[in-house]
Amino acid sequence: MPSLTLKDMPAKLHGALKKRAQRNRRSLNQEALYCLEQATGLVRETDDVRSEWLDASAKSLSRVWDNKEDDVYNELLEK
Repeated sequence: MPSLTLKDMPAKLHGALKKRAQRNRRSLNQEALYCLEQATGLVRETDDVRSEWLDASAKSLSRVWDNKEDDVYNELLEK
């Protein structure tokens, strides 16, 4: 796998990246990769899985909430 070495990184940038990594519970390297992926428009595989899961959840919940036979749902619509 290719690697990249950053030279002459400003201390302020390094500190901000380090704080962000701690906040997101990632290593400094993981955080840098994440930022680069976001900046280039590349999506991580885990983001794809998360998106698919959210879509599936939305479809499942819509079947529950849009159930015309549900008395509670119909009562709320009447109010």
